Amino acid sequence: MNIKFKHWVTLIVLSLVWGSSFILIKKGLEYFTPMQVGALRVTLAGLFLLPTSIKHIKKLERKTFPWLFLTAMVGSFIPMFLFPIAEVHLNSAIAGILNALMSICVIVLGALFFKYKANIGEVIGVAFSFLGVILLLQTPDSHTAVPYEWFYYMILIVAAIMYAFSGLLTQKYMGGVSPLVWTAFIELVLLAPALIVLISSGFFQVLLEHPEALEGVGFVFLLALFGSVLANIFYYKLIRDTNAAFASSVSLLMPIVAFIWGLLDNEVLGMLQVFGGVMIVTGLYFGRRDMSFIKRRFKKPKIDTQC
Repeated sequence: MNIKFKHWVTLIVLSLVWGSSFILIKKGLEYFTPMQVGALRVTLAGLFLLPTSIKHIKKLERKTFPWLFLTAMVGSFIPMFLFPIAEVHLNSAIAGILNALMSICVIVLGALFFKYKANIGEVIGVAFSFLGVILLLQTPDSHTAVPYEWFYYMILIVAAIMYAFSGLLTQKYMGGVSPLVWTAFIELVLLAPALIVLISSGFFQVLLEHPEALEGVGFVFLLALFGSVLANIFYYKLIRDTNAAFASSVSLLMPIVAFIWGLLDNEVLGMLQVFGGVMIVTGLYFGRRDMSFIKRRFKKPKIDTQC
């Protein structure tokens, strides 16, 4: 795998865009319910790419459709609702930090289902990140709130697992389809169900009764355009040009961006939570390192038995 400068630039830009998406979700939730935010995001993304998907519809092979549908559901539909649901009760910075587990999930899922061989560094990374999650679950307010919030932390972890699985599926089944067309097909598959959820959620009634909710539409519009459409196109291109493991390294910088946005929005994190976030990022660092030199260093020397 040849990692070029442009791949690093793409990784950094994706980190900035996706790291900012959590604060946009939070702002959207000031006007709409979690279901409305998720459905509006997916609907807008589908409408943005509708002309592209219709133009290239003949390129979609029947044998690829089941995997495309699965990729769409676990990567671009279900998580779009899980994050708003969790962010009603948790800080956007926490959501950004937990989403960083996507990189570790790629390693674990890759080893379990895609015949990916993990090295020592990746195993160490998983251990560090697991301990970081435990620390992150410690609320700064009171111990009584922890059991109640566990459910929402688990929701975010499930979303990270889904993102990782989606990346691995894309790496295996996207084939010769361009990232733009692949993204367009995914959003086309999700447009109808997202629109149904949006209509049934009472979204349009909220717009009629509360004109100020248009500001919330603006936040979700930015979320859909940059966080779903453009970011996914470049993410899938990065997977095609490198692999899912490198592309998932975007989660190394996302927590930093999300944390900065959280501070600017007056969010408060406890010291244990900050330390937990640092451990997760440390785990991600080790997870991206080749630790094979440890094996070489402690390898027993061969004994020459010849006289």
